[in-house]
Amino acid sequence: MVFVETIEIGIAITFYLVFYAVLALLFAICMGGLFYVLDDKKPTFILDSSLIGGNPGVSSRPQPLDGVVKYSVDNSTAYNTFAQEIQEFVDAYANETWFNSKKECTMEDNFGYPDTPCFFIKLNKVYGWKPQIYASDFPNDMSSDLVEYINSLQDIERQQIWISCWEEHSNMTKIEYPWGRGLSVRFYPYLNDQGYISPVLPIRLTPPTNTLSIIRCRAWAKNIIYNKSLKEPSGYVRILLQIDDNTSVNATEVP
Repeated sequence: MVFVETIEIGIAITFYLVFYAVLALLFAICMGGLFYVLDDKKPTFILDSSLIGGNPGVSSRPQPLDGVVKYSVDNSTAYNTFAQEIQEFVDAYANETWFNSKKECTMEDNFGYPDTPCFFIKLNKVYGWKPQIYASDFPNDMSSDLVEYINSLQDIERQQIWISCWEEHSNMTKIEYPWGRGLSVRFYPYLNDQGYISPVLPIRLTPPTNTLSIIRCRAWAKNIIYNKSLKEPSGYVRILLQIDDNTSVNATEVP
């Protein structure tokens, strides 16, 4: 009886060993076939055929978790945290000549913090996407100041994705573009080449203190879809900024 039970256990063990070995082999064959057809550099589905689509998102740095860049001019630790985040972000550009030639919105001026902070605008990477630029024949909703700026440039300088920013609710925030108002098309299309980095463009803000300023920055190209909805946004990024200054509050309260 014991001998029979031993044989049955041996058969069961052999069955499961063979069963799982076959499963492992089938899994290895499937994975091998999958990796064989995949391209290391190019996604299988790109642009409109992919899940992310062919419309690049717009983002900015610094990018706090709660979405609001808020600090007091008296608290250097707080605002230097945002400056440090930008520094870590731009470290990837250390060997880029075009980047190192800039004098404003750099580490030399602490990226404008605390009084005139800089925010860096960029487009998210979309494989194979190539911008269709506005060099003339501007859309009706393009701001007049941007149209005037583009018209002031030579034709060769108009090969850019344009950026325009404005306040959603006017608080008299001053908006400046120390590096110009566009992202050069020479960086596109993104093809996952080694060492590629996305172009960036800083804006410099001088907001009133003790007030929340909401700035919207839009990217302009014929194939960047702009949807101003907050529920399904596209083609823009919102910057929420509040700089507190206790001295100005106290000064206001003094009779």
